[in-house]
Amino acid sequence: MIGEELKQYLIKVCSVLNSHHVEYLVVGGAAVSHYGFNRPSGIGQVNPNLKADLDFWYNPTAENYHNLVQALDELQVDTTDLKELIFDKKRTFLKIPHEDFHTDFLPIMEGLDSFLSCNSKAEIIDIGGVTLRILSYDDLIANKRTVNRKTDQSDITELSKVRRRRGKGI
Repeated sequence: MIGEELKQYLIKVCSVLNSHHVEYLVVGGAAVSHYGFNRPSGIGQVNPNLKADLDFWYNPTAENYHNLVQALDELQVDTTDLKELIFDKKRTFLKIPHEDFHTDFLPIMEGLDSFLSCNSKAEIIDIGGVTLRILSYDDLIANKRTVNRKTDQSDITELSKVRRRRGKGI
C-alpha cells in the first residue's frame, strides 16, 4: 500500500511538477494502488534492504526535462549534475534518493506507445486540490505484461480480480 508519507510526497511532487508545467504520468505502484490493489510500492517488498519508490514517466523532450529540473530545484533536490547532463530522451533516467524511499523519473516505459499517446488516455484525479495524471489502466496492464517481473504478474492478477469485482472485466 502506498503509505501516508509517500502519498503526501506524491501530492507535493505533483503540485510542484504541475506548477513548472512538467508533462508526467504517475506509474508503478502508486498507479496500481489507484486502480484498487494496495500493495507496498517499490522493491522493498522483494528485498527489505531496498527502499520503496514513487515512479513518474515524464515526456522525454529537452524542454520538459528542463522544466523537470526546475521542479526538482524547488523540491530542494541537488540538480547540479542534472543541469550539466546532456539530455538523452531514451536514457535520462533519474533516481532521487530520500531517507525512507526514492523517486524515479523515467523517460520511457516498456511496451507502451509514445508518452503523448498514453498521456491522452491518462486518468486525471484531484487530491486536495492537486491534479494528478495517472497512467491509464489498459496502459498499466500493457506495461506490466511487457516487463513481466513477479511483481508485475501479481499486479495483473490482483488488478484483474478488482476489475471483475467491480464488473469491468480485464
